[in-house]
Amino acid sequence: MNFRFIRWRADTGGNIAIIFALALIPILAIAGVAIDTQMTLTQKNKVQAVIDSAVIFGARSMQEGVSREDVAKDVDAYVTALLKQQSASLDCTGVALEYKDDAQDINASIFCSQPTTLSNVIGQRKMDFRVRSGSTYGIGKVDVAFVFDVSGSMGSSGKMADLKIAAKDAIDALLPTSYDTAKLDDVRLAMTSYDSMVNAGSYFKAVTNKNATRTYTVNYTKTTQVCIAYKSNGKCKTYKDVYTPMVATKTITNNCVKERIGAQAFTDVKPGANAWLEAAEAKFNESTEKWSEETCNSIGPLPLTDNRTTLKAYVNGLNDFGGTAGHMGVAWGWYLIDPEWDGIWPVASKPLDYDEPDSAKAMILMTDGEFNSYFSSGQGNSFEQAKKLCDAVKVEHVVIYTVAFQAPKEGQDILNYCATSAAHAFKPENGQQLKDAYTMIAKSISDLRITY
Repeated sequence: MNFRFIRWRADTGGNIAIIFALALIPILAIAGVAIDTQMTLTQKNKVQAVIDSAVIFGARSMQEGVSREDVAKDVDAYVTALLKQQSASLDCTGVALEYKDDAQDINASIFCSQPTTLSNVIGQRKMDFRVRSGSTYGIGKVDVAFVFDVSGSMGSSGKMADLKIAAKDAIDALLPTSYDTAKLDDVRLAMTSYDSMVNAGSYFKAVTNKNATRTYTVNYTKTTQVCIAYKSNGKCKTYKDVYTPMVATKTITNNCVKERIGAQAFTDVKPGANAWLEAAEAKFNESTEKWSEETCNSIGPLPLTDNRTTLKAYVNGLNDFGGTAGHMGVAWGWYLIDPEWDGIWPVASKPLDYDEPDSAKAMILMTDGEFNSYFSSGQGNSFEQAKKLCDAVKVEHVVIYTVAFQAPKEGQDILNYCATSAAHAFKPENGQQLKDAYTMIAKSISDLRITY
């Protein structure tokens, strides 16, 4: 009897193992396809950035008189080098170039294969994709967001003065006084600055659903010791704790905002229910019975405009303050040129649609330090949050230029990650190099638009 039971158990156990093994294959296949698809999409976005950069490189070469044959060779070498930096696993064909009627305009495409991982269990060893981009010369419709680091370190060694000179030179390059005034609104610039937070200015309520002047109330219990019995010498012999309900209030007035949290933290969804930005707060310390207030610099964002005087006044007003919440700079640079936010900004500053014909969007992200200030630890530190935001911005084909001005390695690393390509990342070490960097960026934006 015992022998038969043991045999039955052994047979049953073997059957269950076989069934489990057979069921595991489709489970792994489904999970593998999902994981490999996400990896492939990530690689496709990186390749898109490389091809966008390549058509700029190729079109500029043609403008300088390089033959089409040499441009094709140079572009292919350029793409190969950048793709090697991006990933060693990608297998891509050479870049295919097509020329438009205008010899300075080109289209480019590339076909790539991404090796799979878990999808191998169903025999799918690679996932294929194709990326296309095109270029159009001449100043066209362009929305540009300048993002300035105004943390405390910018107040040292004349760095803020250097930044103001370089930024104003870039304004002149993008909006020259000789430019056709009938087309001025084809090129519009927006500006924002960041330190430990971002000052939302007059748009504070629209993005937080709170008033700039607000009152915080804390109910707490104050504990005091009362003597209930004394010694013969008059000193207290016995104490009793007395608990007194207390109410503390603090009214503050500021327009400072923190990072958005929750499901919309790294999206461009317009502020609203379940998507409001977090307002700076007043916090009460019960042990000291003192309030502290979260603060930021005094200058709010400047939505898109072609008014040189207004833009230069903004730059002149920059001042250093606090830490470096670089991820918030990325977010607000995006918001200023994002059509999803057109209801927040004035009508004249409404951003172009992403699919606007013959147009482009660009962000110029600048820092002199490492991204080290953040509030929502559950979403990662500033470096990690910035990476997620930069990824989301690139998906919308916004060209990101970065300027690491005398920045440490950590600051250079995050700006290298955020830049559209290595060619879009600048690392000036002095005021003259900073001017040169902004001038080169302005020329690149002015000379060329990317089309899709």
